[in-house]
Amino acid sequence: MSGNKVTRREFLKVAGTAALGSVLAACAPPSTPAPAVTAPTATSAPKATTAPTATPVPEKVSLSFWNMPFVTQEVSPEYVKQWEEAVKTALPNATVDTFYGPGKYKDQRDKFLLQAKTGTPDVIEGLLEDTAVYVKEALIEPLDERFDAWADKDQFQEATLAPLRIKGKLWGLPYNTNARGLIYRKDLFEQYNLKVPTTWTEFVETGRQITKLTNKEVFGAFVCTLVGDPRAAQEFISWYYQVSHKQPMFDVSGESPKFIATVEQLEQVLALYDELFVGDFPACDPNQRGTGWPVEDPGYVAGKWAMCPMGTWLWGRRVESDIAKDILENKSAVTSLPVAEGGELATYLEVKPIMLNAYSKNKDMAWELMKFICSKEQMGLWLADSGGIPARKDSLEMDVFKGDIAWWVQSFAAQIPHSVAMEPVNWGPVSEANLRAVNYVIYDEKTPREAAEWLADTIKKLEADKVL
Repeated sequence: MSGNKVTRREFLKVAGTAALGSVLAACAPPSTPAPAVTAPTATSAPKATTAPTATPVPEKVSLSFWNMPFVTQEVSPEYVKQWEEAVKTALPNATVDTFYGPGKYKDQRDKFLLQAKTGTPDVIEGLLEDTAVYVKEALIEPLDERFDAWADKDQFQEATLAPLRIKGKLWGLPYNTNARGLIYRKDLFEQYNLKVPTTWTEFVETGRQITKLTNKEVFGAFVCTLVGDPRAAQEFISWYYQVSHKQPMFDVSGESPKFIATVEQLEQVLALYDELFVGDFPACDPNQRGTGWPVEDPGYVAGKWAMCPMGTWLWGRRVESDIAKDILENKSAVTSLPVAEGGELATYLEVKPIMLNAYSKNKDMAWELMKFICSKEQMGLWLADSGGIPARKDSLEMDVFKGDIAWWVQSFAAQIPHSVAMEPVNWGPVSEANLRAVNYVIYDEKTPREAAEWLADTIKKLEADKVL
């Protein structure tokens, strides 16, 4: 968007003035002839004063900000419109491009990796797992000096800053945090007198019951299984942290990451996916194998599935239709993910950062944009609109979090004590391998054991090739 052009100051006009000389006439006595009158020399007028050079008004700095929620409407168009007007006032010497990037996180990450060195975008939003990739490629700027000088720094929850510190440096400003929970249709559970599942076995069986009781009008569950889908990767790692008792998949204490997950742990996770898609009345719709969040979210608010691993963002979809509003506000509840047999309650901790392009041509102004994005008011309004949990303490105290949204935010906040932040490795190829193993299982190309062995071998090769 472009702001109104600033009117340049007019040059001052200085007029020259002419100095007039007086002509004096001398009179001779009567007996003496009058002397010839000599004309006085005229005094020259001074030259006009040169007008001082006006200090030019600096051209506005052009900035770009890529983020997924503005594009996919995870946050409402009304919020974006408000944001665009507010940033004009907050940054009068800058214009912020209203192209917010390619949208989906994978596309955004891939394009940033390709073009970051052009300086565009100046600021990028993303996933926690993106941060380590950008640090490895030296594409983002450490923020410690700028952050330490910011008066607002103490408003940020330390738990949201810690995952963004890699090798002792802070690489992003957290704006959104949540932990994965299970959303479910409480009206259907009441209608059919069903117990909310607390174990994987109950999750599968309850899902199958709902599918059968509704004659497949509503499938009991949905899980993301699309290779390359960030939500699918986050769901997979949530299940993994349960079977590993919150232990990471990689040891990052040494010079390079070391793969420490076992085949048995991976097999247990893959067996869950296998069970969800089998049977005459499967918990998950077999026609939705290989799909991700673009199917999961609109499908839930349209009434197509009864249970989903989910985060706070879904609240933003209540404005999509009357059905969506009714389902989210009146017919849904949130609880913890069901727990693996022999495992423990654990889930993926999401921290979304705002990051500074190391190749930005206007880093100081880009930092001002980051501070605006992560200000008390803008962070609070953004997260209240989309249903998220702000990383700032003062944002969470705003009145917008005290109305109808309160139960929603509190339900997901209750999952944070059980959550685990992903370790800082290059998760892209790892998550791709994880989901390829899932697809081998759900399409009956490999048994869970075979897929687990393939997965372990694939990740070990990534480790040996120094890809991580």
